[in-house]
This record gives sequence, C-alpha cells and structure tokens, in this order.
Amino acid sequence: MKLNKGLFLVATLATLVVGSSLNPAKVKADSYSSEDNRKTLSIDKKLRPIHSSDYVDNISSSTKVFIEDDVLEFKVKVTNTGTTKMKNIKVTDELPPFLKLIFFPGTYNSTDNKIEWTIDELNAGDSREFLIRAKIDKAEEVKTLAKETNVAKASVDGINEKDDATYYIGTRSGVIVPETGNPALVLETIGVITAGISGLALRKKIRGF
Repeated sequence: MKLNKGLFLVATLATLVVGSSLNPAKVKADSYSSEDNRKTLSIDKKLRPIHSSDYVDNISSSTKVFIEDDVLEFKVKVTNTGTTKMKNIKVTDELPPFLKLIFFPGTYNSTDNKIEWTIDELNAGDSREFLIRAKIDKAEEVKTLAKETNVAKASVDGINEKDDATYYIGTRSGVIVPETGNPALVLETIGVITAGISGLALRKKIRGF
C-alpha cells in the first residue's frame, strides 16, 4: 500500500513537470500582463519666421525681433512613443499675447487664449503634425523687448506632456529698452549725451570755431 502511494506521488509530480514544459504560460501567468503594452507620448513644439524654411525650438533676440505685422508659424508634433494604440489625445496650444491667428487646427478659446483639438487615434510609433500661423498684432504697445513663450500640451489616460517655443517682439522704431536693461540708466545716458552736445555747441559759439 505504501508503495502504491509512492508511485502515485511520483506520477503526479511527473505530470506537473511535463505539463509545465508544454505550457509554461500556465506556470508563469503572473509574469505577463497588459502593463507590458506601455503608453507613452511626446510632443514637440517648433516655430519659424514665415520667410524661413527651417523650424527651430527657439528664436533668440540676436537672431530676430518680431515687429508689428510679422508672420510666424508654429509646428506641433505629437508622437505615440508607446507600444499600443492611443485614442482621444487632447492637444492644447497656449498662445502668448500680441498674436492674431491666421489659421489653426481645432477651436480657439478666447477666454484662455488657447487652441484646443483632439487626435482621434494614434498608432504605436506614429506621429501627427499640426500647423498654426499667426501675425504679430498690437506690438506697438510694447515698450520693452519682450520674450514670448508659446506652450503646447498633449494629454491622454493620465499622461501629460508639454513643450514650448520662445521668441521676442519689439517696436518698429527699434527704440526699446533691453529685457535686462534699466530704464533709469538709459534715460541718464541720453541726458549725458545731450548735455555733451550742448556743451560743444556753446564752446564753438564762444570761440568762434
């Protein structure tokens, strides 16, 4: 009787070993889950002056200062960097002031000064690009060199990504106070130059040359 029980135990263990080798998924079921299909997303924001063919991340004041009626274009690129399809990706573009839109995707929310649209679906590894064109508007109200930041955001299933692009605006006259300048110092410098010119003129009148 004891022998029979021993044989039964050996047979049972053998069955388990053979079964696990034929179907390892049953043994290691906990090692596989839908979490392997991770959802990740990226968004890239670039811009260009309308007469340039190259989009860049930012435009420095030493490269170009935008003035009234200048046209610039933004490009927003959304990429599904995960391994599964994403649906209903919400994209928003937060606009800086002094812009008048020419064309854009989605709808414009004047209260928050931003554009909103939705990407219905985006397969793993795929990207979508969107263009926003605008004109510098009311820049004559700007008395200093102003740095403007345009922010784009993409959100889906708790994932939130953003990127921005920066540029500078100024006045058509070009008489502006630098971003890091001191207005009092600028006025003082102008006063010194004016006084110097007046002094030279007076000396010339007295001496006759």
